Amino acid sequence: MTAVTRSAAEAGQGAGARPSGAGPRGRRRRVARRDLIGALLSLPALALFALFAIYPGLRVFYLSLFDYSLTAPPEYVGLENFRFLASDPRFRDAVLNSVFYTVGTYLPALVLALILALALRRKVAGFGWVRLLYFLPVATSWVAISVVWRLVYHPDGLLNQTLHLDVSWLTGSTTAKWALVIMGIWKETGFFLILFLAGLARMPVDVHEAALVDGANTWQRFWRVTFPLLKPITAICSVIAVIRGFQAFSPQVVLTDGAFGTEVVNLFVYKTAFESARMGRASAVAVLMFLLLITVTLVQLRVFRRADA
Repeated sequence: MTAVTRSAAEAGQGAGARPSGAGPRGRRRRVARRDLIGALLSLPALALFALFAIYPGLRVFYLSLFDYSLTAPPEYVGLENFRFLASDPRFRDAVLNSVFYTVGTYLPALVLALILALALRRKVAGFGWVRLLYFLPVATSWVAISVVWRLVYHPDGLLNQTLHLDVSWLTGSTTAKWALVIMGIWKETGFFLILFLAGLARMPVDVHEAALVDGANTWQRFWRVTFPLLKPITAICSVIAVIRGFQAFSPQVVLTDGAFGTEVVNLFVYKTAFESARMGRASAVAVLMFLLLITVTLVQLRVFRRADA
C-alpha cells in the first residue's frame, strides 16, 4: 500500500507541476514576442506615414527658410519669408477671411447640431432616416456640393426664384462671404450631429431621471446635467471645427476662386506656390498656420479643462 500511495502522490505532483515556460519569465517572453510581431507588422504603415506625412511636414519647415521656385535651386534667406508675410496685406486679409469663415460657419453648425441631436436622440420610428438625411451632405465631396450650390446661387437659380430676390450671391464682396457660410453650415451640421448623438447615447439615463425627480425643468436638466456631461464631446467638436475651418479650400475655389473677399489661407498658399511660384513663401504660411492651430487647440483644451475643474 505504501508503494501505491507513493506512486499516486508522485503522479499527482507531476500533474500539478507547471509546464515549462508557464511562469512569469515565460509570460514575459510571450508578451515580448507578441510586441515584436506587432511592431514588425506595423512597420510598413509607419514607413508610409513617415514618407508621406512626417517627411513632407519637415520639408515644409525647411523650405520656409529658402527663396525657392520650381525652376531654380533653393536660396537660403533665413526669416525673410516670415518678415514679408508680417507686412503683406493680402496674407492678413486671407487670415481674416479664414477667421470669418470658421466662426460664421462652424459656430452656428455646432449649435444647430446640438439642438438637432437633442431632438433626434429619442428612439422614434423614422428618426433613423432623418439622421441619414442630415449625414448625406457630409458624405458628399466639397467639390460636388459646391457645383450644386453654384447653380442654387445663380442669379436665375433656385434661391432667388424661391425668395423672389434679385441678388448676385457670388459676385458681391458681402454676399459672397455669406453664401459660402450658408453652404458650409448646410454641409457641416450633419458631421457634428453624429458626434453629439454618440455623446448623448453614452449618457447615463439615471442622472436625468434623478434630476426629473428633483423637479428640474427642461432647461435646468440641459444646462446642469446634459451639457456638462457633453463637455468632452463639445471640446472635440470645437477643436475639429477650427481645424476644418482653416482647411477650407474647395468651396472657395469652385464658387469664387477667392474673389470678392473670399480668399482663405489655404487658397492663398496654393496661389502663392503654384501661380506665383514662391514655394518658400507658401511654406512659411503653412508653418505659421500650423503653429497658430496648435496654439488655438491648446487654448481650447485648457478652457474646457478649466470649466470642468
